[in-house]
Amino acid sequence: MGTADLKLGTIVLPRSESPQAISRLTEFEWFHKIDSSSDQVTPEIDDLLLEAQKTFQSIDDVVKGMGIPLTVGIMEILFKGTVIKKKNYEIDEIEHMINDLRKTTPSVIDEPAKLLEDAQNTRLAIEEYKSLKDTLEVIRKMNLDLTGFGLMRYFFTNLFVINSSDYEEISRSLEGITIYKYDLESKDKTALLVISDIEDSEKVFKILRSFNSNSFKIPEGFPQVPSEAYALAESKIKELTTKQTSISKELLKYKKKIRQDILAIHEKALVAKDVLEMLRKPGGTKNFAVIQGYIPKRMETKFKDSTKQWMSIIEDVTDPKHVEELPTLFENKKFVRTFEVITKSQGIPKKGEPDPTPMIALMWPIFYGLMFADMGHGLLLMGLGLLFKVKGQGDLARWGMLIAISGASAAIAGVGTGEMFGYHISHMGPFEGLLAEGGALYSVSWIVGILSVAELTFDQVINILKVSLFIGIVHLVWAMVLRIRRLAAEGHKLVMFTEAIPNITLYGGIVVIMMCAIGSQYDVMNMYSKVHTEAVPWVTIFLGDWAQVWIVTRIAVIIVIASMVLMMVGGILHAKKHPESGGDPASVLMEVLLGKTVESLAHTISYARLGIMLLVHAALLMTVNNAFVSLGGAESGGAMAMIIGGNLGIMMIEGLIVYIQSLRLHLYEFFTKWYVGGSQPFRQIRPELIYNQFIWKKK
Repeated sequence: MGTADLKLGTIVLPRSESPQAISRLTEFEWFHKIDSSSDQVTPEIDDLLLEAQKTFQSIDDVVKGMGIPLTVGIMEILFKGTVIKKKNYEIDEIEHMINDLRKTTPSVIDEPAKLLEDAQNTRLAIEEYKSLKDTLEVIRKMNLDLTGFGLMRYFFTNLFVINSSDYEEISRSLEGITIYKYDLESKDKTALLVISDIEDSEKVFKILRSFNSNSFKIPEGFPQVPSEAYALAESKIKELTTKQTSISKELLKYKKKIRQDILAIHEKALVAKDVLEMLRKPGGTKNFAVIQGYIPKRMETKFKDSTKQWMSIIEDVTDPKHVEELPTLFENKKFVRTFEVITKSQGIPKKGEPDPTPMIALMWPIFYGLMFADMGHGLLLMGLGLLFKVKGQGDLARWGMLIAISGASAAIAGVGTGEMFGYHISHMGPFEGLLAEGGALYSVSWIVGILSVAELTFDQVINILKVSLFIGIVHLVWAMVLRIRRLAAEGHKLVMFTEAIPNITLYGGIVVIMMCAIGSQYDVMNMYSKVHTEAVPWVTIFLGDWAQVWIVTRIAVIIVIASMVLMMVGGILHAKKHPESGGDPASVLMEVLLGKTVESLAHTISYARLGIMLLVHAALLMTVNNAFVSLGGAESGGAMAMIIGGNLGIMMIEGLIVYIQSLRLHLYEFFTKWYVGGSQPFRQIRPELIYNQFIWKKK
């Protein structure tokens, strides 16, 4: 459980055999390459890499051009049930895989690539014809033949389209030059026919360009009469649009037909390209290559076996530079592994730092289950998660498992609260007989509704909040203990004994005083009086009947005062030892008196959200169910829409809110007290395969 111990693996081999070493390391998989500063070029690798890059680019262009998603999306899984299974692919050398890809790729992508090219050319042609049509739109009523326009032997003749508002100024600028004005369909535009001496042609162009107007020309191959050119442009656009629709249908057909095959070869080409890029420049000399990387300690034998044809060395990581760059490889059981996504969101644990994933795996289901406690909603959420787990790929499958575990915990907690879709389990159809005396489940019926929210009475609310705060106290104390452990490991003894340990006793004392206040029926001013012989919630259960409010209050107050004094002394000593931190004695005293005490209360009360979200969930379902009854029950269509829509809405909205609250309690209440993180993750030599299953041929 936690993180794996790593060793340093080194391979020394002839540089010309580097491609074979890349194949063996890709087969081994669990190799985190250490970047080399070498500039030695390996032609054998570079040639393969160039081929892999070209193949990948050709496939990637088709994938992007056809709009094929690289993974199956959530909506497609939900509504179409799409699943793309892995294809077995036999492989012995990376070189052979690249050659195989070069041969097989054309049969998959050539036709779609040709269609994509046709689609691009058709789109550009449509744009050109539309642009011509828009220009001809303004002058198509002019019955002019533009064939002979331009520079002739003695004269310059041309047609310009100008803004009508510029006509007067252009007319003055072209004084002495013959111009004819034509009103067009568009009132904003005017056509000018200009006839001048050849010597004046430059002047005409210069003036009209200053008004953003160029000479109008109909492209070659088109009739030079505007109205005829317009009609031809219209027919061309219609013809090309029909062709474009036909190409789109063909592409859609190909998209469905080749999706699995093209994603499989896309992934293979990506793996080949990435692996070759990663190992492109091994260290060493001109003739011998040295490839170094981190490997898991438990895979020493497998690494030796994979690299036995060359000289391979496995040693402890002792070089300070390598120790500093040591990556982190998670090594958790399958259930715990699901929660690694939450740890990664806060950073990867450093060497020697405990992996928080097992702790999250324990507390996350408790948090989520309590806040979303409903057997019906939990089972539906679990079913949704399992759907994503079974049919999803990569990260989606991992998140699906997290959703499934969250749903299962909510269903189990729903049994504890006695709720199923907001109704009481003990009064629902088949369960009523099973849970009643003499029923098959009567022996465990006491579990159903043990933390009831059936009526939302004051006592039920208080019990729920007590459970919430107890869970919060356990979680916070756990984080504080881990902080003490971290400080001890780092050798910060002064901070540990004068700040971290007193902080936990201060927190414990304040929590106990809070419990005493509840036990004394909130008679806070007289809790220490011997008249208060009541039991202290949670405390008396663990310490025995002697732990009554009055005596526990006195002990807790002494512990709180002693802890605060020790923290003040430690803070002042630390400030003197480290003046650069800027802490003066007055600031230390205020921080302990106000900061630490208020912080202890605030962090504990923060966990009340566990119970509050449960109460909100129950109240919302109660509201929906009451509305269902008032609208006419199962016989009314409106009532059925209300109860189905209401339950789905609560599941979606509150399911997300509860996820956010569970995440918040971990990231802001738990991690911030002890966790550092900041390590780099262990980077396998090849990425996770989604569409292929590599089967390595036996040598």
